[in-house]
Amino acid sequence: MERVSGVGGEDGASTGASRRGEADDADDADGRVPVTLSIPAERDYVVLVRSAAGHLGVRAGFSMAEMGDWRLAVDEACGLLLLPDEVDATGEELDCVFRLGPAGLALTVSAEARPGSKPQVGGFGWSLLAALVDDLQWAEEQGRVRVDIVKRAAGDGVPGPGGTARAGMR
Repeated sequence: MERVSGVGGEDGASTGASRRGEADDADDADGRVPVTLSIPAERDYVVLVRSAAGHLGVRAGFSMAEMGDWRLAVDEACGLLLLPDEVDATGEELDCVFRLGPAGLALTVSAEARPGSKPQVGGFGWSLLAALVDDLQWAEEQGRVRVDIVKRAAGDGVPGPGGTARAGMR
């Protein structure tokens, strides 16, 4: 898994489940509440994911500015898997799993994709996404590509996007 911003969980653990319906025991243990959406793998349906992101952002205590960043980040994360010049999902569904925790929100977006698919990590969409969130990772496994993002609410004592970003492989 590639890490772009170095702020994942408290221990740097990955967030999200790799496949729909597979809960990660660590997520349940730390109090995160999963919300799962499966939408058709078409750009027109991403608005449903953005709407859920907005409602969950309110529950996470995001400010108006953080809410705008979060919703745009969710849109970009979905877009990375839907655009042919990025990952180009081959499946019919885009699976989105939100996890609301005490310090903010995490989202895993995944879809079936061509073998060897990966986001353009130096591209504009990826760079924009990295600037909007506190943690950004991607992985390809078992015929699926996933993007994991984390956004923390201000005031939780953890540096946000303005902090130092790290890049590397995990």
